[in-house]
Amino acid sequence: MVLINEPASFPANMWAVVRYLADAGRPVPEETARALLCPEPLRARDAARPDPTFDNAVASLAGLGLVEHDDGLLGLGPALSGVDPDDLDGFRRELRRAVLDPDSNTGLGTSDSQVGPRDLVRALAWFLALDPLDPAMGMDEIAQRQRDAFADDVGRALVNDVRWNRFTYWAPALGLAATELVPSAQRTKLVPDCTEAVRECLLSRYADRRSRDLGEVLEALRQDLPVLPGGRYSRELGLQATDVLAPSLSFALLRGDDAAWWRLENPADAPRPVLLTDPGRADGVRRFSMITVWGPQDD
Repeated sequence: MVLINEPASFPANMWAVVRYLADAGRPVPEETARALLCPEPLRARDAARPDPTFDNAVASLAGLGLVEHDDGLLGLGPALSGVDPDDLDGFRRELRRAVLDPDSNTGLGTSDSQVGPRDLVRALAWFLALDPLDPAMGMDEIAQRQRDAFADDVGRALVNDVRWNRFTYWAPALGLAATELVPSAQRTKLVPDCTEAVRECLLSRYADRRSRDLGEVLEALRQDLPVLPGGRYSRELGLQATDVLAPSLSFALLRGDDAAWWRLENPADAPRPVLLTDPGRADGVRRFSMITVWGPQDD
């Protein structure tokens, strides 16, 4: 299984399978699911080249452990057991956990293996090391900026249009990138904006209105999202870290503070502050040491 190479599926197609199985509430015959989700009129007319959409979606889900495919039956895996058929956010959270699972991402910085989600994870870690305030990027810009990003035995994460095209679906679906505000007339361009994933993780962990040490919260956040700058996968890939929080993560935290999803503070008696990147300030940084997450009821 790979995720941004052929013959992997796309998140939307995978969600269609999951939603059908969640609504069924039990394992169903594979051919029944195929007939409903990919009916005959929508399939390729060339019998020698059957439409792979359904099979690719099932294979990608099974490879991530999100569905079980056994003896001609399809059912949801343990992570999605009992999920509501309308809970797209819940599916996205479990999809992100499966993609970032440490057991599926060994050897990121020492091998060029693309098995499992490694190709996507390398691309995410590299992309999130960029600045979300730069102009949105497409494959032309990515090709220029990727040079010498990783060691020779690892290689570039986004080497061609096929990978980039799939990345433009996967990264936003995981909440780890955003499409440009005003789409260009050309191919899809992305911004390294991880706000959605950061928001979901913080609300999931800390929505109790308690003030917490920002440094400790960031460590927990990087455990949930190890592709973030300074996270485990980013470090394994040799991506540069500095004393000032990277622009992508700083942007997400400042945006959440501005939207009142949480409050960032720097009281005089607080421990050592975290330095956030803020190009709007004269010295380019803002200092905070505490965070209070308000919770989803204030969204």
